[in-house]
Amino acid sequence: MAIKITNKDVIQSYLMTVSKYDFSVYEKRILYRLVEAMQCEIEGKKLYPGLRIEKTLYDDRVVLMPISAFLANDDDENYTRVKKALLDLRNKSFEFDDGQIWKVIGIIEKPQFNYKRGWVRFEIQPEVYNAVLNFSKGFRKYELKTAMEFTSQYSMRFYELMSGQERPLIYSIEDLKIMFGVQDKYKRNPDFIKRIIVPAKEELDAKSPYSFEYKILKEGRS
Repeated sequence: MAIKITNKDVIQSYLMTVSKYDFSVYEKRILYRLVEAMQCEIEGKKLYPGLRIEKTLYDDRVVLMPISAFLANDDDENYTRVKKALLDLRNKSFEFDDGQIWKVIGIIEKPQFNYKRGWVRFEIQPEVYNAVLNFSKGFRKYELKTAMEFTSQYSMRFYELMSGQERPLIYSIEDLKIMFGVQDKYKRNPDFIKRIIVPAKEELDAKSPYSFEYKILKEGRS
């Protein structure tokens, strides 16, 4: 069932920060490249080599990117995962209803993968474009570079939450489960800690200027 949103300002949160979607690593990298492209547009700088964003008559954007834009490094050849990420993003949508207009918006539309040329093509609607544009204004370039290197989507999610924060953030384990969309997958807190909290912290400690601490408040909770 699609998430229901009644305010355009909330779309950014659902896509990039407190999203309840369980994005894969490659889905997040696609979104990060969009953020990077928006930053370059704002600053009047060149886009990632081979990346183009074209506006249509209906205010949608057509995005073309080389497959290399989504891969972690030169040794990464997970083309199948990139295609799956495009399909999964296409299948994620939300209902927008502000009392005047109701519409169902897919995160991306019409994804294509060109084997011969090695690029992908997809479209995004104005609401998604503007949400990513607003997010890009507050996400610093070095943070984006670090985020692209993570191999865990949960490291990425923690990193987004902590980036630019001046005060400590406190979340209950149940809040994190809901935020990451895994409350049904990891019903037991020890499993959630083992599969998500510990690996994410280890990767953040190794690659990021940000990390976090966690503690068990009492048995079964943290």
